[in-house]
Amino acid sequence: MNLFLLLGLLTGCNAVAQTNPAAEYQNIRLELIHGNLNLALKQADKDEVIYSSDLSWSMKFRLLEAEILSYQGLPSRVSKLLACDTLSYAAANDAIIERDILCAQAQAVIGNVRTSDHEIYKAKTLCTSTHSPLLGELLRMQALIADEYKNQLNASIVLYQHSLHVARASGDTFLESTDLLNLGMVAFERERFDEALDYFEQASALAQKIQARQVSEASMGNSGLAYLHLGDSMRALAAFIQAEKDAIEDGIVSDQATWLWDEGISYYRLGKPDQAEDRYKRALELVRTIHDFHTLAGLNTDVGFIFYERGQYPTALSFSRDALQAAASSQNRDATLKPLFLQALIATHRPDTRTAENQLMSVHTRAIGDSEISCAVEEALARLYAQDNQPGKAGLWYQKAINTFEASRETVKAEELRLPFFTNGESTYHDYADFLIATHQPDRALSLLDQGRARTLSEGLGQLPAQSRFQLITSLQPQQTAKKLNATILFYALGPDQSYLWAINSKQLKLFTLPKASDLESAIQSYSRSLFKSSDPLRESDSNATFLYKSLVAPAAAMIPANGRVIIIPDGALNQLNFETLIVPGMQSPHYWIEDVTVTNASSIRMLTRAAIQKHSPVRENLLLIGNPKTNGSGFEPLPHAAAEMLTIEDQFPQTARTVISDLSAIPSAYISHQPGDYAYIHFVAHGTASLLSPLDSAVILSPTPQHPESFKLYARDIIHHPLHAQLVTISACNSSGARAYAGEGLVGLSWAFLRAGAHNVIGALWQVDDAATPLIMDRLYGDLRVRHFTPDIALRNAKLALIHTTGVYRKPLYWGAFQLYTGS
Repeated sequence: MNLFLLLGLLTGCNAVAQTNPAAEYQNIRLELIHGNLNLALKQADKDEVIYSSDLSWSMKFRLLEAEILSYQGLPSRVSKLLACDTLSYAAANDAIIERDILCAQAQAVIGNVRTSDHEIYKAKTLCTSTHSPLLGELLRMQALIADEYKNQLNASIVLYQHSLHVARASGDTFLESTDLLNLGMVAFERERFDEALDYFEQASALAQKIQARQVSEASMGNSGLAYLHLGDSMRALAAFIQAEKDAIEDGIVSDQATWLWDEGISYYRLGKPDQAEDRYKRALELVRTIHDFHTLAGLNTDVGFIFYERGQYPTALSFSRDALQAAASSQNRDATLKPLFLQALIATHRPDTRTAENQLMSVHTRAIGDSEISCAVEEALARLYAQDNQPGKAGLWYQKAINTFEASRETVKAEELRLPFFTNGESTYHDYADFLIATHQPDRALSLLDQGRARTLSEGLGQLPAQSRFQLITSLQPQQTAKKLNATILFYALGPDQSYLWAINSKQLKLFTLPKASDLESAIQSYSRSLFKSSDPLRESDSNATFLYKSLVAPAAAMIPANGRVIIIPDGALNQLNFETLIVPGMQSPHYWIEDVTVTNASSIRMLTRAAIQKHSPVRENLLLIGNPKTNGSGFEPLPHAAAEMLTIEDQFPQTARTVISDLSAIPSAYISHQPGDYAYIHFVAHGTASLLSPLDSAVILSPTPQHPESFKLYARDIIHHPLHAQLVTISACNSSGARAYAGEGLVGLSWAFLRAGAHNVIGALWQVDDAATPLIMDRLYGDLRVRHFTPDIALRNAKLALIHTTGVYRKPLYWGAFQLYTGS
């Protein structure tokens, strides 16, 4: 996996007299900026010959040719071309500076750093004395050489920023975009991935404005790398696929291979090894044609890891040896690190664990500064010591791995980018928990896993105080929490080989072993498909609904009193399952589990503990009701029963205790302007969208504003910035719970956003809600809340039971099972 390094394009975008050679020159430069390198090179070479009688233009076309060659990564040809003495540079200072800059870059790439420094010195001296407009480009090249070939990272940052300042002052958009791209790469090297992403996105926006396809491609691909390191493999894959398409269009084989490689890494992390292997092998075919040994080393390593995961250790070892051979040819010492780690992992499966230990220790010493490899090596050492029956050492190395991951997470500041980051540490947490369970420490395992849940949500709410990374396993008191909440807590952790359930009530805490994640996921998917077809699981004796109950609930059934409260803390695919719809088997009376219990969903025991002890400041019993928008031009059809639902809810509150915003007034800004933090109840009756790639782009669809007809969405990312104290927020919208579950964080979408804003409870929908059935649920819900003063969990359950006990179509889970209650602060 490589950062795509933009080695350099001299800008030279000053106005040129419109003679024929000038027009040709500008046309070639445009092709160069647009990324059509082969075409640009062919034309530059041709025009150098055509205008050979004019030494000035012949020189310019030769420099342009060298510039294109440098961009294609062919430094030897650049040096050879510019070493020719058949052209005179003496009469053109800028041409001499340009030549020196190109030569400096070529010599640095070849490895002649001293010669490169001399060329830079000559260019700088002349640039200073002539006040050349090429100052920005010279600074950029100095920065690049300092970063890539001298390991002077801090100096390169100063130089890139100086070049960026010059570019902006002179209006050189192309140089500005390349400087932003390179600053992003420096931030990436420093493992400041959110900062890098910001630079890449700025570079991409500028590059697209001037149709600089190569810069745009590099920015897109490098954004993918940033997302990958932030744990968001899905968004990374989308970026790499786009970058690969751009590379194919531009005809740059090396770039195409790079992005294919990164696509493979993304597929691998998404649990799709076959697709990963396909991309790796396609990239290998391309790389072998261009003799890119650094990329060849990385690809062989990653293919080796696939065979290692399959247990085919001899094949994996063969690929690791090929990788080391390619790394030696690339003369890049860092390229040997991952294949050596792979060989160490393979050694852990041999009887002689001492050899594996030595190899892992050696890689760990060399991996200082690389948190990803360091964490992986530390986890491997922990597993090795556990396998060798050395629990003390195993625990120590597991804790080191956790600390390394947490130190890396602390560098990510942007909240949206912290959401997926736990994916990077999920396996470490789960492996450590497996070890603690195996060594008879289930309570510590529960505490550890809970520490990894809802981190971003808790931090955003100020519920997770700053703490030392060395004290991650804190003392939970889950039984006391269960007692204060008068509930049974079911905490789930899914795993590839087996899953776990901790059942907790006021009297006991028990650990149960459950089926592996893939078996549960398959049953959930099948059951969901059945529900969406409006099936009747009770009458049809749905086997998946029964299997899931027996697997997930039955082990702890004895700990749950009749009509008791149950709080579900789900994991992975369980976030997409409404436990209420599971079928309790029985010869006489099989029934939905909702008949037996009142179910609420939560994110962590830690958050429940705070909710149990926290005294909320009183908010008067008032309602903010927004909905029934005018959706003309938004692409969303009107909701036929929205007006009826609005009236139903409105009637539950006296006129002085309700604010109703509907029709054309129901615009996104109306939510903010009506001070949502002042209301006890907030209710939306509208369409909703759930974004899979970017969950904080999930939105409530409202009326467009007259001035900005394209502005009709209330985004989750805006909701989180306006604090709430609401007892209940209800989002009567499709998929309002979210479409994507993050490791440790659960479903993230509109429901998560309102919890993050401070709502105590949120009702959201797991799937598309029925517009006709929803008013019936909401009428009963608010009646129980306002008249009978029931809590939201009991009120929602009663509303659902009312539908279940009818004889019509609304008894089916499709109509009542979408809505779930999530408890937050």
